[in-house]
This record gives sequence, structure tokens and C-alpha cells, in this order.
Amino acid sequence: MEQTSKFKLLDSIGQLYEKSKKCKLKEVFFIEKDTELSTLSDYFKTSKSQSLFIATIFALNYKGDSVDLNDLIKHFDCNPMKILEFNKDFADLHTKGILNKKKSTHRVKVAGANDQFTVNESVCEAILNNDPMPEIQDEITDIFELLDEVYQLGQKRDDNDISTLQLYYYTEQLLEQYGEFILLQKIKDFELSINDKLLYLYLIWKTVTNKETEVSRALEGFMDRATKRVNYMQDLLVGKNALLQQQLIELVPSSFLNDTIIKLTSVSNDLLKESGVAIFNKEKRKENIIFPKDIIARKLVFSPSEMKQLYLLKDVLQPIQFQQTQKRLQEKNLPKGIAALLHGAPGTGKTEVVKQIAKETNRELMKVDISQSKSMWFGESEKVVKKIFTDYKSFMEGSEETPILFLNEADAIISKRGAVDKSNTRQTENAIQNIILEELENFEGILIATTNLADNLDSAFERRFLFKILFNLPSNSIRAEIWKTKLPSLSTEDCEFLAGKFNFSGGQIDNIIRKSEINEIVHGEAVSLENLLVFCSEETLVSQRASIGFMKL
Repeated sequence: MEQTSKFKLLDSIGQLYEKSKKCKLKEVFFIEKDTELSTLSDYFKTSKSQSLFIATIFALNYKGDSVDLNDLIKHFDCNPMKILEFNKDFADLHTKGILNKKKSTHRVKVAGANDQFTVNESVCEAILNNDPMPEIQDEITDIFELLDEVYQLGQKRDDNDISTLQLYYYTEQLLEQYGEFILLQKIKDFELSINDKLLYLYLIWKTVTNKETEVSRALEGFMDRATKRVNYMQDLLVGKNALLQQQLIELVPSSFLNDTIIKLTSVSNDLLKESGVAIFNKEKRKENIIFPKDIIARKLVFSPSEMKQLYLLKDVLQPIQFQQTQKRLQEKNLPKGIAALLHGAPGTGKTEVVKQIAKETNRELMKVDISQSKSMWFGESEKVVKKIFTDYKSFMEGSEETPILFLNEADAIISKRGAVDKSNTRQTENAIQNIILEELENFEGILIATTNLADNLDSAFERRFLFKILFNLPSNSIRAEIWKTKLPSLSTEDCEFLAGKFNFSGGQIDNIIRKSEINEIVHGEAVSLENLLVFCSEETLVSQRASIGFMKL
């Protein structure tokens, strides 16, 4: 086909610019100027109405102005409602890259009224250089840029820069234009509504950027009417939603409707992985994750009965045995999660046991200090505790071996529940316990909790823990063995002497060993029985002083 010369193009643009003044965008104008419009449409591969807008904006740009809808209304001398009939033309030209668009801050916030247009510079250069219409480089080069673009469109809707209908239109245009992306092809197979697509893409982007998603906040981003948001939320809560039904998302209920969290399921995680989208960087996990390689191996010294129970727990958690155990339990329709409670006096080695089990079974440890999860704000504690389990499930999905959820100092959440009263604190504590009981009922991973107050254990928790291991203060013989393990240079007689004289826990013996090491560094004095006796006496005094006054439970 013969290349249209720049003179013919410029003449057509000039003719259309001049003749379209005060044309009111009437149909008769398009008939009268069909020749010029056809010339531009052949060059730009656009509709005739789109060609008119390109010509007008092109001419006005060369007068040194960007062009907004008000400029076009004045030029065409038309009713503002008339030009709004062509809003899709402007969206298409922007999507194709022929028109650039920016926002003006000088006008009222009405959808589209702040848009200022200029013709793409590469298009102008092609016309002036007598070149064919250029292939405009797509601004979006990967799926992450597209997800961000959809998110930004939601932000514009949230700021009332565009309407919900415009958001729908622009999003569908993007999804069609970049439909070659694998993720979009997979999403298309689910035949989702535009609202479901927007929520799903929003959730994926928030997940990729490692941010939590509240359903109510997400819906505010792309629904301008409160009634639509409420109806959509209600459908979600009762399961009448395609994303839920196709197991692409799951809800994390909260005490308050507006706090309901939405997250991706394992189905979505697999879909993203197949699409080349990584959502969980193992090297960037949270600070409360302890890796087996980072745990220092230590010899555990307990009574024969305690060691017997620990060996059983450790053996069950060996990878092969654990898989076989879960399979057998599932076949017999029994809960397949393993939950253990380690209880006993402070300093008896409960925390160290959990770490050593994790190391010996090569499992990552997600440690949660429950005392730090209690919030001063009513309602927040329940939300935090619920999130502990949802975080663990996500963590478990990204781990090669099932990790251990370690609830350290769990006294506050497994003690006997109080009678319901008007106290916010009591109501919060009971709500937290109910959440944990519910989670343990359907738990499929490995949970180990420690407590110093097992005598106050709520009966509802007893059956949730498959293993309940009591750690007593060590006997004289075990204590002597601990001394010998910690200080091999001591004679057996000295170890037995210290064990008989001081009724210490393993934790207290550790304190004395640390003081001894510090003493050797500072004063250059090797460990001696005399020094150890001094440190033991000081440790005894510390213990006595600690028991005076208020005790921290």
C-alpha cells in the first residue's frame, strides 16, 4: 500500500481542525469530512471519531497547549454531555499510546475533567519525517508492572479521579491488551466477574509486595457505592463468591466485620508459581523464624522418664515418620496435626528442648512469644492471635518440611477461662482462647507450647495436646550430670557436691557457668570449685530476693 505523505496527513489534520470548529460533533460533519477522516484512520488504524480527536489535539498541541475536555468543548462548541459520549475513544487512544495523559490540579475533581492530552511525540515525529505510523513501545513490560497499573487505577478510583465504570473499562482494556501474560491467561480460565478480577489482582499485588489485605479497604478502592460494597462483602461471608468457590482466596474472620483479612490459598500460590510470580522469598522471612542451621547443638540431660517422652516426640517428628503418621491418622479420620505441651518449673530446659528437636528433625521454627501478642487495645489481641495461625499456614506452604509453631510462655492463653463478665480484659482473654481452641481443632502442622503453670491449664486444652511432658526440677544425680556436661573439667566428686548443696534448675546452672566464663575473661582466673561456690551463693541470694514482693506470672 502506498505510504501516505506527510503533506496529505498534515493537510487532512489542518482541514479537520478548521472545519470542526463549532461543528457540535454532529453526524453530518463526519459525513462531510469523510475523505480526510479516512486518510487519518488508514494511517493511525483508528475509528473516524478517534481520528478527529487526534487531529484536533495535534493542532492545539502545536499552538503550545495541552488539551483537556473543556478545550475540546469550546473548540467544537458542543454540549459537555456530547463529548462524554466519546469517552471510550479517549481511553482507547491513551491505551494504544497515541495520546499521553496527565492530571490537572486546577479543576474540580470530576471523572475525566482533569485529563490533559498531548499526542505522543513519536507519532508527531513520524508524521513530520514522512514515516509510517510507529509501533509505540508498550509501557508495561511484565506482569508486575501490569499489577501495579491496576492497583494505581484503583487508587485513582479511590481518589475519585475516575469512576467505578471507568475503572472497569480501563482494567478490561489492560487485561485484553496484555492477555499474553501467563497469569492473565490462567485467570481468564476462571471466568470471573470484573469485581472478582479486580479484587483478585489487588490481592495478588498486595501479597507480592508483602502487605496484608483487609477486604473492606480493598472494596473501597474499586466500588464507589457503599451498598455495592456491603452486598459484595455479604456474598463473601456466606461463600457466594467465585473466588471462594474456586478456592483462589480464603477469609480470615475477625471480631469486627471491617477487619476481615483476605489471603491467597495454596491453589493461588501454585498458580502464581506456574506463572513465574514469586510471592515468598525464603531469605526475607520474619525475624521470629529460626533455621535449624542457626541452632547450636546441645546435649540434653533429663530424667529417664522425661527422656523417654522426648525421644518419642522427636522420633515422631522425623520427616519420614511424620509423613507416615499423618497419613495413618488421616486414613482413620483422626486429626493429623501434632501438638505438644512442655510444662514445668522455670529454668528446666523447655525452650532449649524445642530448639534441639527442631535442629535434630531439620525443621524451621516459628517462635511466638505470646506475652508480646497481648495488646492494650480491645479486639486487637484476637486479631493478632488469629494472624499467628494464618502466618504459620503460609509459612508451612513455603517450607520443604513442616515447620514447628513454637508458642513460648503460653500461660496467658491456655489457663483456665474466667466467668464471662463486663470486663474488656476478661472478654478479650476468653475470645483469644476460643480462637486457639478452634485453630487446634483443625490444626494440620506441628505445634509445641511451653508453660510454667500447667496446674492452671484449662480442661478444654488438655485433649488438644497429644503430648504433655512434665519437666521437674532435676534430682541430685541429674543435676550432677548437668554440672559435668557444662563443665567437663570438674571432677565427678565436685559435681556431686555442687548438686547436693544447691537445688538449682538447669537454667540457674547456666547462669553460673556464664559468670564463670566472664570471670575467666576479666580476671584470668580458671574455673575453680571455690569460684563456683561464690557464684552459687550469689545465685541463691538472687533467687531469694526475686521471691520477695510481686511475682510476674
